[in-house]
Amino acid sequence: MIYGILSDIHGNLEAFYAALQRLKEEGAQQYIFCGDLVGYGPDPEKCIQKYRNMQDDGKVVGVLGNHDAVFSHPELREFFNFDALQALDWTGKQLNARDTRFVSFLPEVTHGDNFTVVHGTPMDPIKEYFSSCQQYRMAYKQWQGQMLFVGHTHLSFYMEGDASACHVHVVREEEEVPLQPSCRYVINAGSIGKPRDNDARASFGLWDTEKETFRFLRQKYDFHLTQEKMRAAKLPEFLIDSLSWGM
Repeated sequence: MIYGILSDIHGNLEAFYAALQRLKEEGAQQYIFCGDLVGYGPDPEKCIQKYRNMQDDGKVVGVLGNHDAVFSHPELREFFNFDALQALDWTGKQLNARDTRFVSFLPEVTHGDNFTVVHGTPMDPIKEYFSSCQQYRMAYKQWQGQMLFVGHTHLSFYMEGDASACHVHVVREEEEVPLQPSCRYVINAGSIGKPRDNDARASFGLWDTEKETFRFLRQKYDFHLTQEKMRAAKLPEFLIDSLSWGM
C-alpha cells in the first residue's frame, strides 16, 4: 500500500490540492491525515468538504487537531495567540453547523495496519508537541504498530529507534528514508497549509509499505492566491505574510 501523509492543512485549499495532485502522481492509494483541517487559512469549508468526500470514498483516515478541537473545547482558546484566535473566530463564522460538528468530532487517535495517528503525542493527542527522544521513550508503549504519524509542529522530522534509544533527523528537502524492520518510527511530514521551516512549499509525505520507505515531499503552490483570499477576508497581516516566508 502507498499512503499519502497529510497534516496541518489549515484552510489552505491551494496547498491542499497541490499536495493531493503530487501524491496522486506519486501513486498514493490511501491517505493518512494528522489533524488541523482549519485555522489560519481562507477556505475552511472547502477543505472540510474535500476531506469529507475523501472519507466518504474510504480514501482517508485522520485525527483531530487543536485548531479543529477549539469549536467543541473552548477551553483550548487560552493556548492560542491573538492572530490565531482572530483566524479561528473568523473560521467559525464561515462554517455551518454540519461542518462544525464534522471537524470538531474527528477522533483524537486513529489506528490502522501497522500505524497509529495523533496530532500531538499519544500522551496528549491535542496539545503536546512531539519534539524529543524523551517523548519517544515515553510514548513507545502507547502507540500500536511500527509507525506513529504526528503533526502540530509544522516541521518535518523523523525519529527512529527502539525501547531504549532513538535518533532524531530533521528534514529540509525531499528525502527518501529506508525503514528498518528492527526500528519503530515517529514521523512528522510537516505542514501542507502553513510550513514553518522558512520554505513556502507545502510539506507532506509518502509511505510505501511494500518498499518499506518513507519519502518527504515538498510542492510549490500559488500562495499568492491564498493570500489574496486572506486579505479579502481581513485576516491578520502576519498570517498572510507568513505564507511567503514559510513561517
